[in-house]
Amino acid sequence: MRMEWQVGPLGQWDGDGVLFLGFEKEEPLAGFGRWLEAEGDWLRETGALEDFKGSFQQTAVFYAPADKKTSRVICVGLGKRKDFDGDRLRGALAAGLRRCRELRLHKPLLPLAALEGIPMEATSALEEAVVGGWLGLYRYDAPRGRDDERPPQLEQWGIHRETEPEAGMREAVDRALAVASGVFLARTVTTAPANEVTPRFLAEKARETAERHGFRLQAMDEETAAEMGMGAFLAVAQGSREPGCFVVMEHAPAGTEEDAPLVFVGKGITFDTGGISIKPADKMELMKHDMAGAAAVLGAMDALGALDVPKRVVGILPCAENMPGGNAYKPGDVVRSLSGLTIEVISTDAEGRMVLCDGLAYARRYKPAFLVDVATLTGACIVALGDRVGGVMGNREDLVEEVRRIGMEVGDKLWPLPLWDFYFEDLKSDVADFKNVGTRKAGCVIGGMFLKQFVDDETPWVHLDIAGPAWADKDQPTAVRGATGFGVRTLVEIARRWPAGGGG
Repeated sequence: MRMEWQVGPLGQWDGDGVLFLGFEKEEPLAGFGRWLEAEGDWLRETGALEDFKGSFQQTAVFYAPADKKTSRVICVGLGKRKDFDGDRLRGALAAGLRRCRELRLHKPLLPLAALEGIPMEATSALEEAVVGGWLGLYRYDAPRGRDDERPPQLEQWGIHRETEPEAGMREAVDRALAVASGVFLARTVTTAPANEVTPRFLAEKARETAERHGFRLQAMDEETAAEMGMGAFLAVAQGSREPGCFVVMEHAPAGTEEDAPLVFVGKGITFDTGGISIKPADKMELMKHDMAGAAAVLGAMDALGALDVPKRVVGILPCAENMPGGNAYKPGDVVRSLSGLTIEVISTDAEGRMVLCDGLAYARRYKPAFLVDVATLTGACIVALGDRVGGVMGNREDLVEEVRRIGMEVGDKLWPLPLWDFYFEDLKSDVADFKNVGTRKAGCVIGGMFLKQFVDDETPWVHLDIAGPAWADKDQPTAVRGATGFGVRTLVEIARRWPAGGGG
């Protein structure tokens, strides 16, 4: 993943393709118009430009005369101006770069002039364009026994500017690269098969990330977890021959070691059969992605380390398989969690909240300035919001709204759901402090209400249910079918924008 800056007059660039953008049924954007006047008479003269209508993600390839330095111009549609937002910009660049890959280009260029006339602040537009372009290029390169007939991956592209870019622009590109790399990591570990991505595998990926960025890391095995009293986490892990692993990563740059940290907790169920409450066989193979919450935290920590964000941030990954082995926990069992609260198990397929509750209880030891958990928690959230939108809940309405707004801004669509006290009625138990599920009513809210029991009122907390958007059944503007890396950008932006020193 490489970017190259080129500086020089408009049209004097070194690349085998140049990208420009346009709105539907409009004259060329200002920067494209300037290039046409200076260097692109040949394109106007052919009349071929009329074939470009500017509909969203339309790509049109124009081949220059032999005497021109750049052989191809690729125009990409932004759609109707009234519909423009960051998603449209990211999606347009994703489509344009994918087309460049199909053409087997080696070094396409995005002139900053191509962004002139877009209704977005220039540095933000550049950052979103770079993020979108790279996300659109992601693909999982699976091990194959046959030759891969797909075009080779596009490893680099460039940015052209007529004058030397300001520091803010270079920083925007660096941020975009770090974020895209974090999303790539999250997508890859979520997409890889469950016989590869075990709890120990995720722990090793966390270790590699920690060594790369100088994080502190602790990977607790089941024996250590038992000594600490993590009964809920261990109840899930005990049904599998693959041992569970409770991973803690800490990014604490010099001077922040005593700050109240941001703490991110991600559900890391590397495969979910449902346990004794076994799932239907149809599409069970997709349950390898039940660790997408942990993947989002891992990807976000990788990006934060690359950016050296000057905040103390802790990432917690409770990782386990949920299997129906002879030692598996059973419906009707009562387990004691790390918090001391007891849980009556009604469904072993509600395992995510079991590992998360011990993750949240452990997080409280840090006295977090802000606590966020991320999980593919409930199918009910997909029923409520569909498969492109995540649910957001919490114990501070203002923070729920702020996280929703951040998510929408960076392309992680979130929608708030209530956590009113009366929902706890469905969790009441005769033999424990509460049950791990309620009835079929308001399932995603009940999942959030369960988790709320493990967060004290003094700790600002938000829960993200990403069961729908963590995995795409069909191609999306910036993600091919499969793992999306949903949540990485939201977590990174929360950390970047949270006040220094851990204040609220």
